[in-house]
Amino acid sequence: MNKTIKTVFHIANVFAAGGLVAACGWAFANPTIPAVIEVLPEWIQPDPIQVAADPAELKCLADNMYFEAVTQSVAGQIAVANVTLNRVNSPHFPDTVCDVVWENKQFSWTHDGKSDIPQSEKKYSAIYNLAKSVYNGDIVDITEGSTFYHADYVNPSWAKSMDRLVTKIDLHIFYKHKGR
Repeated sequence: MNKTIKTVFHIANVFAAGGLVAACGWAFANPTIPAVIEVLPEWIQPDPIQVAADPAELKCLADNMYFEAVTQSVAGQIAVANVTLNRVNSPHFPDTVCDVVWENKQFSWTHDGKSDIPQSEKKYSAIYNLAKSVYNGDIVDITEGSTFYHADYVNPSWAKSMDRLVTKIDLHIFYKHKGR
């Protein structure tokens, strides 16, 4: 994903009459300029432009979702993906999913000494498909831009420096931080 062209859309209003949806989008390249987009009824929609996802990037995202949240709900898995992609889109973190995932000691599974081979092919396949949807922007960010989280059964020292606690989903607590 290229940081300068990725766009996230938030649905602002849904109009029942005519099936029109008004949405606001913010381009990451210039987040101060909102663009208003009107989505027409499905029968007159042009085919969306699909950017082919890099298979290595999808694997890194799916691996992170699997090892961080395989036992959690779909929402918990999506939230882990959101944080990973929010970091990719932040100037304070590496520019690729794999570099974010493998940044030194950022995700516990990457340095816990355990196998990094998924134990359930069925669960991994489901998470991989979910990762594709999140990566392609088909699922909105449910963490409100969070770039940090931790399990609720630990109390890391860095949590005190966060600007705000955003939400708790399953066993993870999500945070925003201005500087990183």
